[in-house]
Amino acid sequence: MAWLFSKRCRRLLSEEKIKVSIPKPVRIRIWNAIREYDEVVLRTTNTGYDYEALITDQLPGKIIAELGCEELKAWPENNEGPAGPSNLKGFVLRTYIPAQLFDALEIYYKELSDGPDKAFQYLLNQIFEESNLAWRMANGKIFPIDSTYVEEEIMQRSYQLLEEVEFQGALDEFEKARVDLTNENWEGAINNANKSVESTIKGILGIERAKPGELFRKIIESEYIPEYYSAFLSVNQHPKADSDRHFKSGHLR
Repeated sequence: MAWLFSKRCRRLLSEEKIKVSIPKPVRIRIWNAIREYDEVVLRTTNTGYDYEALITDQLPGKIIAELGCEELKAWPENNEGPAGPSNLKGFVLRTYIPAQLFDALEIYYKELSDGPDKAFQYLLNQIFEESNLAWRMANGKIFPIDSTYVEEEIMQRSYQLLEEVEFQGALDEFEKARVDLTNENWEGAINNANKSVESTIKGILGIERAKPGELFRKIIESEYIPEYYSAFLSVNQHPKADSDRHFKSGHLR
């Protein structure tokens, strides 16, 4: 089973702190993108028989299995009457629970075979951006990019995790970064956020003192970090001396 959008954001959706509303023109573009990147994949039955099928032919069954429903449902084309059984196209264009469309997109992404940086994701984000919708897909997962989600799900969760593992130094620096951010002290927010990351790494590795480059190298080598995140922690992307020089000169990179 997959940790899909509607499962990850269940609480925020139920409390209506985030709402999914997808205009019809956007849905049409999404459906066209799904058709454009559809591909034939090899499947194997329980009896060991191999066969080829389009991803879109398999997608309805996978959506039903993940959502625990009996069938796909959508509003009728004429917008009259209750929602009823639907094929995949109708589900994308008129699903009566919009959050489930995001679930379907995440399942579809997972079935694609063209590597981690899939062109479908790029196109989907382009559609969201051009339509002024506050949603983006990253690594196959769709997230809201508004302040409510950042505060409720990212900031609070980070605070809780640091508190639970008793990384007090990292927690103090994280709180300072939040205060700096609120006060629009961008330099202080960046510096304290960076210190909090470094303190967290020290806590994970059990190290009291180490230079930033050494810390990032050791956390990468520890294999605690999934491979697809390692580039963000490479030593070359954290030249502390260089960044300090830019701060002192009044410039941020």
